[in-house]
Amino acid sequence: MMKDKYTCINCGSRIFSLYKKYSETVLKLTDCNICGRIADKYVEYDTVIIIIDLILLNTGAYRHILFNTEFKNFWKLSIVLLVVESYSSWVMFNKNEAAGQYNITEPNLPDPTIYLDSLEFYKFCLNITLSEVSFVLMIYLLTSLCSSVTAIEKTSLIKISKAITLSSAGMFLLLPSLIWDLQVHEYHLQFISLYTTLSQLIAHKALCSCGKIWSLIVIFSSYLVKLYVVERNARLLEYLSQ
Repeated sequence: MMKDKYTCINCGSRIFSLYKKYSETVLKLTDCNICGRIADKYVEYDTVIIIIDLILLNTGAYRHILFNTEFKNFWKLSIVLLVVESYSSWVMFNKNEAAGQYNITEPNLPDPTIYLDSLEFYKFCLNITLSEVSFVLMIYLLTSLCSSVTAIEKTSLIKISKAITLSSAGMFLLLPSLIWDLQVHEYHLQFISLYTTLSQLIAHKALCSCGKIWSLIVIFSSYLVKLYVVERNARLLEYLSQ
């Protein structure tokens, strides 16, 4: 692992190496000069353990991925997450629309027929993509403002994109419903949205080290902008389709 600088996953301080290699089988993990703890324990951990700690919203796990690994293929994960979110939103929209055509006291509603060649699906994809782009850009702008105010190191747009992609992996919680054709309820989406927002707060704090208050302001302000863009785009696309 050759990089100019690494980061201590405990305190966020810069370090120049994660370990010293004495032989093919002997490694000594580097201690952080600031906090005195092992700089990155995840170097010796299995990937499954790291994923579990990410699910548990461990700040150190986020720092390990964002600072001490390449994470080059994050854009592939971004595309998959966009498709999953778009498809789940589209399915929810179709089922709500179908339910509205029947008496709400009817115990069994027929499942709506859904076709992937429907133009509506691609409208949802476009809307979700634009909203995510606006979300990331807003986070980048507010984080840059935070950096200038608090005199901390400026964070690049690529790093912000990686952090948001990684912290949005909670959308995969929708996969069981989509794969096995289980019913997706509104409260499912609300729970996943809440978990994803918490993940984004942790990821932003791990990435920028700008404090909890700043991270709250940045994430929730950007989330409000995202909701606004979703609403405006939905109205615009509906108008253009008429």
